[in-house]
Amino acid sequence: MKSVVYLTQASDLDLWQRSGVTDVILAVKDFSRSGTLSFEEAINLNEKATALGLNVSFDWDALMEEPRFLMLSKKLKDHFPFKACRVRDAGAVVWVRENLNCDIHLLLESGHHNLKAIESWQKRLGARLKRVALSPELPQATIKLWKPQLGLEIEILGLGPLLLFHSPRPLLSTLTSDKKEEWIAEGASEESPHKGFPLRENSHGTLMYHPKDLSIIERWNEMREVGIDYVRFDHRQQKSHAIVGLLATFISHPVESTRNTLKENWDREWMRGYWDVNKSDVLFDKLKNQNLSHSSRQCAVVLEGKKDSWLAIKVTGLKLNPQSQIEVMNPQGKSKTIKLHWLKNDAFQNVEELQMGEIGFIPWISGSPSKTKISLV
Repeated sequence: MKSVVYLTQASDLDLWQRSGVTDVILAVKDFSRSGTLSFEEAINLNEKATALGLNVSFDWDALMEEPRFLMLSKKLKDHFPFKACRVRDAGAVVWVRENLNCDIHLLLESGHHNLKAIESWQKRLGARLKRVALSPELPQATIKLWKPQLGLEIEILGLGPLLLFHSPRPLLSTLTSDKKEEWIAEGASEESPHKGFPLRENSHGTLMYHPKDLSIIERWNEMREVGIDYVRFDHRQQKSHAIVGLLATFISHPVESTRNTLKENWDREWMRGYWDVNKSDVLFDKLKNQNLSHSSRQCAVVLEGKKDSWLAIKVTGLKLNPQSQIEVMNPQGKSKTIKLHWLKNDAFQNVEELQMGEIGFIPWISGSPSKTKISLV
């Protein structure tokens, strides 16, 4: 079982080689969703890595609209010195097959959950297809079953960020007039207490990641037994470059002590994901969050609050008055029943009622965040 890493600077080359890394990935800004290199830098790093006996692959995992696709693909056709091309988009795969002579590493991490889908690519690409990077949602039992039938090199993400969502739209920069090449923020769910989702926006759109990074390196021997050929490590979102040394130490000596040291110094917590079993379907009801569904008794919803003072609400159904007895139910399903003793409008003046569509204020009720439902009792 071999290790694959992202090469971001020439000074790391000797370290990766000494650690036993066999394959490095070069991610160029124009072609990779999380790329940091220019095309010229990638060519230079390719020469140095190849001279050290490392296998180099070019990362093309970005999705492109037609004008950008035509412009950038011409650059690759003019000069492509890399041994392999890692490619995700179906149109880009066909273009690589028809215009380049390199090996093809197919990135199937966002789909292809059945064997027939992968076999269809084998028929299209033939001997050019050398490797497939499989979805992290596939449990080990499925990979073990597929391995002898595919006859291809199999790669999985062993440690790194887990992408949940990608939109080609600029969802962060539109909130301000400032100009940047990359935007970094954190997101939170409005329907659940989950928060801390890393958000990034660059020229390829907006990316949202799981708050915890995927790690199955605790199952190193199991991965070997299942038949995994390549384990990929993605350290690029780590704040300290010192993590490279710790990662190289683990790759050269994949034991509990080096893994624990790596984990202690990693910026985010780790999760195992679906390696043992995929139970994501049991979460569907929770994702729908029945606590937020509308009922005939619902009269308002909480917008925001000031602790020990007030809750701002919007009336969405039956009207409210200062003597109303209400039940509040927060998104976690916890409820309270209280009787109002005052009611104010959006100018914070006392009123006798609030009708549908109006915004107003009621007394503070603890445990009532945004999206809390208010119903008449």
